[in-house]
Amino acid sequence: MPVFLYGMVFLIILLGIVQQVFVDTIGIETPLKDLRHISLDEELNLGAWFSSMVMLCIAGLTALIGVIERHSAKPQNWLYWMGLALGFLYMSVDENIAIHEVTIDPLRNAFDLSGALYFAWVLPAVVLVGALGLIYLRFLARLPRRFALLFVISGSIYLSGAIGFEMLGAVFAGSEGYDALGYKIFYILEESFELIGLTTFLSALLAYLGEVHGYAAITFQRAQNAGYVTTEK
Repeated sequence: MPVFLYGMVFLIILLGIVQQVFVDTIGIETPLKDLRHISLDEELNLGAWFSSMVMLCIAGLTALIGVIERHSAKPQNWLYWMGLALGFLYMSVDENIAIHEVTIDPLRNAFDLSGALYFAWVLPAVVLVGALGLIYLRFLARLPRRFALLFVISGSIYLSGAIGFEMLGAVFAGSEGYDALGYKIFYILEESFELIGLTTFLSALLAYLGEVHGYAAITFQRAQNAGYVTTEK
């Protein structure tokens, strides 16, 4: 499963780069136009669909883990899992209809934002991520160390793209426009890191479900024991 997912990520990134090279070298005055459907910087495209589907799978898996742990020997984390499920469900919807983008112009105009904050939605996003990070410290402390580390790494990769490279690209978009080379480089990096982070988190969840709760990644056949440590499968 992880090999297939990472293969899809590689293909989507490669097609996005091909689209940008095609537009820059040949232009859009061809029957293929701008190949919008494989662009990494457009809504309603292949990358957005894949991200949305991965987020939806993550929402389903975290909800399933939450239900399992609610009835296990160690139920302390089940509400945290359900919180993740709701969060990723919202993110899946937002990936398709771009709810966060409606905040850009009002925030930019209200606070006269520019530079790294030109895409003004990142301002409340940084505050929200910081607050959730503090709330979920206890959740991470209760996890097996390997999975806590995997979750932190995957989240860091995703946020580096979604917020970090988004802010770097905003510097060029606000000062030089969306055709600036710097903006193009950073939006490709942004989408790449988002896709890799999501795929890494999904792969880690599948491993967690199998190793900690005794469910096979494909069959979801349960072993005898439940809880954070499974000694027999």
